[in-house]
Amino acid sequence: MVQLWKPEVLHEIGGRSNNEDAIYPEEPREDESVFLVCDGVGGQKKGEVASALICRYFPEYLNYNAQMELANDYDYLENGLRYVESRIKEYIHENPDCAGMASTLTIAHFRKKTNQVVLGWIGDSRIYHIRDGIVQYQTKDHSEVQSLLDMGEITEEEAENHPRKNVITRAVTGKREARIDQKVINDLQPNDFFLLCTDGILENFGTKEIQTWFKENNSPEAIKKLIYENAFEKTKDNFSMCLIKVKTVKPLPLKEKIKTNLKKWGL
Repeated sequence: MVQLWKPEVLHEIGGRSNNEDAIYPEEPREDESVFLVCDGVGGQKKGEVASALICRYFPEYLNYNAQMELANDYDYLENGLRYVESRIKEYIHENPDCAGMASTLTIAHFRKKTNQVVLGWIGDSRIYHIRDGIVQYQTKDHSEVQSLLDMGEITEEEAENHPRKNVITRAVTGKREARIDQKVINDLQPNDFFLLCTDGILENFGTKEIQTWFKENNSPEAIKKLIYENAFEKTKDNFSMCLIKVKTVKPLPLKEKIKTNLKKWGL
């Protein structure tokens, strides 16, 4: 069984006139298991509505299905996304002025009974898994700049200030089905950190700074303060994040361990 410390969150307007980011939960407790950070897209096209709807309906789907097929279903994030998209589509039908809205998505679902966390993302909001001050895993952006990097057309240095840095290639819209990338982490350890954040958090620092801060600090509160100080009155965008720290990981009962391994092996 996985136990978490009380997560730390930021949800700040930053250098924008309104806040299009959304987070879930806004006031997390230690017993939470689902976390989302989303960045609305569209300005006058109601991006803040899209991000808020995702943070409302994705947890609703997960909570409703928690005692059903969800326990052994590794496609449930995609199924949850289809549910969210259907609700967004309904909202747009009733509110035509929202037809152009969209949002990025990051989600972390801690499956506490199986000692796993399932990560999902769409767009350029990111998830980092940090252990002992080292980034173990980082999601890959769905963006034009990331595509150019993958093709070797630009360097990491050129990407930092590229004029199309904020152009994403994938988002949740309700118009068409989006594809959610996923990562399952099976080896959770005490003191592991997970950082979900919008691109506004990342305007002024990257992996190097993240690793320095997490090497020097083991307190979620201290790291939250560093992130806030780095972004406050410096970022041009909204900036939001959820920082989760693993408290304990108890060994699985043999029966549950066998079930988890069989599922992982596709048996």
